[in-house]
Amino acid sequence: MVENTQTKIPKLIHVAYLFLPKKGKRFLFLRKMDDHHYQWFQDDGLGNEVETGVGAPVVEEAMRLAQQEWKYNAFRTLICGFRYTLPERDEHGMNALFHHMVASYSTPTGVYFDEDLGHNCFVQFASIEARTLWQKLKEQKRI
Repeated sequence: MVENTQTKIPKLIHVAYLFLPKKGKRFLFLRKMDDHHYQWFQDDGLGNEVETGVGAPVVEEAMRLAQQEWKYNAFRTLICGFRYTLPERDEHGMNALFHHMVASYSTPTGVYFDEDLGHNCFVQFASIEARTLWQKLKEQKRI
């Protein structure tokens, strides 16, 4: 991804990581390019994102393809907590994506409106690693 302050950075949907021989741990960023295209980008270790050949029209398919593409590189998604809908029901929560965590942790109460679900939601139990990465990406103006 070319860094340009005048172009809008595509919305960050989720984050994963993998281990590359001789390079170590590398982050992968799933970005929403438009309403029907989600693309994975790999961090080059210098703060730049390089487009990969893995993308799909929906998030679930992009996640499945990434798992398939990098299964031999210990592909793992970042633990961004559990998302609960409001009003609270007897539910166990669903795995939250990175953008769910950001939306929830960016509000004083933790409650945000999820346009995809059409409900108010909140996220709990995001990993320290996910929260630290969020702060780092904010400082670098990558989200």
